[in-house]
Amino acid sequence: TEIYTLSLHDALPISMTRTLPFLAELQPELFVEVSPQLAAERGLVHGQWCHVVTSRTAVQARAVVTRRIPPLRVQGKVVHQLWMPYHFGNRGLATGDVMNDLLGIVTDPNVGIQEGKVATCDVRPGPRPTGKALLDYVADYRRRAGIV
Repeated sequence: TEIYTLSLHDALPISMTRTLPFLAELQPELFVEVSPQLAAERGLVHGQWCHVVTSRTAVQARAVVTRRIPPLRVQGKVVHQLWMPYHFGNRGLATGDVMNDLLGIVTDPNVGIQEGKVATCDVRPGPRPTGKALLDYVADYRRRAGIV
């Protein structure tokens, strides 16, 4: 059995995670948890850079290969899952890409915070493209998925 602890995160606009040295030291970079099966399938290496891409954009993160995120079997097909924290960004001591960019801007009407928690995506080894190359990369994913 794996023990799973994530250091305290605060998702307020001035996030404690990114601005307090002891929390930034515990989790200095965005990461994505993937199963050993998905890591093998995609060529991901624990601790190395990878990137996650949706129809909106791509973000880079460190790969965390773990049994905590097992694949599912849905109607006879293997469906992989991944998990990412959503408390990183471009301000503070812990900077970098932010997972929220992968999702649509949708707010829960009851509490006024981001509502998006689930999406389809792909994960690939290595850092994400930047600049125009990123725009072209995401456009190619949209084209292949039939998203206009």
